[in-house]
Amino acid sequence: MTTLEATPPRWATEPFIFGSPQQFERLREWLRRVGYTEVELCRATGAPNIGQIKALQMERVVFTKPVDTQSILVLLFLDGSRLPWTVVRGVLSPDEMSILTDLGLLQNSVADPDLCVGSVALFPSEDIYIASDRLSGMETIGDGIPSDLVFSPLTSETRRFVGLMPRVPSESYLELCAGTGIAALFAAKHFARHAWSADITERSTRFASFNAALNGLENFTAIQGDLYEPVAGKTFDLITAHPPYVPSEATEMVFRDGGADGEQITRRILAGLEEHLKPGGLFYLDCVMTDRDPDSTEHRIRRMLGPSEGEFDVVVLRSGTVETKVYQADRLQSGRMTPEAFLRQAVFFKKLGVTRLVAITALVQRCTSPRTVVTRHRMLSGETRAEDLLWLLRYLTGTVEWEAADVARLLDSRPRAVRSAELRVRSVLRDGQWTELGATVETLVPFATTAPCPSWFPALLGRCDGRTTVREHLERLRSDGTVPVTTTAEDFAQLIRELADVPFFELELFPLPPTPKRKSPRVA
Repeated sequence: MTTLEATPPRWATEPFIFGSPQQFERLREWLRRVGYTEVELCRATGAPNIGQIKALQMERVVFTKPVDTQSILVLLFLDGSRLPWTVVRGVLSPDEMSILTDLGLLQNSVADPDLCVGSVALFPSEDIYIASDRLSGMETIGDGIPSDLVFSPLTSETRRFVGLMPRVPSESYLELCAGTGIAALFAAKHFARHAWSADITERSTRFASFNAALNGLENFTAIQGDLYEPVAGKTFDLITAHPPYVPSEATEMVFRDGGADGEQITRRILAGLEEHLKPGGLFYLDCVMTDRDPDSTEHRIRRMLGPSEGEFDVVVLRSGTVETKVYQADRLQSGRMTPEAFLRQAVFFKKLGVTRLVAITALVQRCTSPRTVVTRHRMLSGETRAEDLLWLLRYLTGTVEWEAADVARLLDSRPRAVRSAELRVRSVLRDGQWTELGATVETLVPFATTAPCPSWFPALLGRCDGRTTVREHLERLRSDGTVPVTTTAEDFAQLIRELADVPFFELELFPLPPTPKRKSPRVA
């Protein structure tokens, strides 16, 4: 027998009780006390981050039996398991049970009232707690999954979005397409005087408000509406968005479907920056877009900014691509697309010139005064951090209008080779001798880059230790015959600048952010 009434098989607007500040404080303090934190859970499971704990469910030996409070919480709120009420009450004290039941976080299983389930997914992420709809085994629905599902931010895509988000001091911060409000929650806690999370669904707005209360954040406002509609007339220092981007003829899932080409919502977000992003402000975007020959993604983003595009810098970082035909075939084979929809989408993509889908992270900065704007791209790697994105933006905007005096300063600077650069040489065996066919230099820090290099470049790279000037390097290369004596200082400085753009070199004028040793990757 249980003390809770049987839960009807319906979709509740909010599967929780919006409690008092004291109840929320009591919950989060208890969660920390019993080790339900990202640090403690990763230590117990061996997972590198909270996003991988779910993925390790079938392999790990920890938490397979509800023997203590921590394991009960993992099974109920992370794994979405059904546990006998007798087992839960055998581990949790009456006082601990009330911490959860007072906020509506435990309920009877629809299938069996003798089993207990968590009404939501509830988990730590860095130093905050997040509630979302359950990752599996929904218990508050009748038939099917409603379109306003509040999707879990434990996915690798959302973790990348949050992990690479610029965390810079901001008077006003706005997260669009916010869902649980996870990015705005981090902003409110760490670097924004006030943070807004905006979502078109009531359900997401209520979850975001619940999460703000759960974390005791008073400088947070959850608002419901269509993109910028609820913040009409407001401007922001920092705007972020992880919008729906799956190409879809109809909106079946609000968090996922982004219109026929997947870019319907992204275009509207970019067009609204003219009205809502302050001069000097940043917009941060993580989504999937389409490559369309002959246009590059960064130039397509620029045009989406509208008539004021000349006021914005655009830097795009690509993290993966899939050919359109491969993407469509996979969806057809998996049953996520009907043959009729497959044919319609193929014709539509061909008309638009879509060749592939590309996962991107982008920074858009509004200029504070007229100047030449930047439009560039790079490749993300697993080593890229939020600090690296901000450095890249500073470097590109700081060098876009270099003049003769800047070139002279570069010649007198002392470049340092980036760490972890790798030289790969391709040779062929001919008549008993190895003949070099070519060489490339590769690095993952701070971005993924592979570039062909002339024979003299590896030696130069090895000598760049931050103690020798560019001018002195040139003299040495001239004296040993590596480069022609006719090579001018200006030409050599231009070459160094191009290599620093990658970057293979760190320049004194634009030092790279420090790279502390990390036990685990920042992004799942």
